[in-house]
Amino acid sequence: MKIATPLLAAIAAIALAAPAQAYKTFEQDYQICTAGSGKVDNKVIVAACTRLINNAQAQNEIVGFFHALRAVANTDRKLNCHDGKVALKLLQGEKLKANARALIKSNC
Repeated sequence: MKIATPLLAAIAAIALAAPAQAYKTFEQDYQICTAGSGKVDNKVIVAACTRLINNAQAQNEIVGFFHALRAVANTDRKLNCHDGKVALKLLQGEKLKANARALIKSNC
């Protein structure tokens, strides 16, 4: 899933509108979660996506992407099932929803 990184980063920053002091590694976590596949260990991706999800101030489509990306990198089927369901609820567009349904089908 290729996403326009600058636009997604801007939207994600709004979604995670936390004080800068509270979340210093946001940019690094964003890069790892969205573009770390094949570059870093999947456990590192899962941790980065988890921090993004946990620090989100709102539940919106961007957070849905983080849930989907975490599920793709993770081996925990129970968490992946949960992430797929959250992603399905938050993502917009039929192609994205189809990907979320595939996560649910393979993990739930």
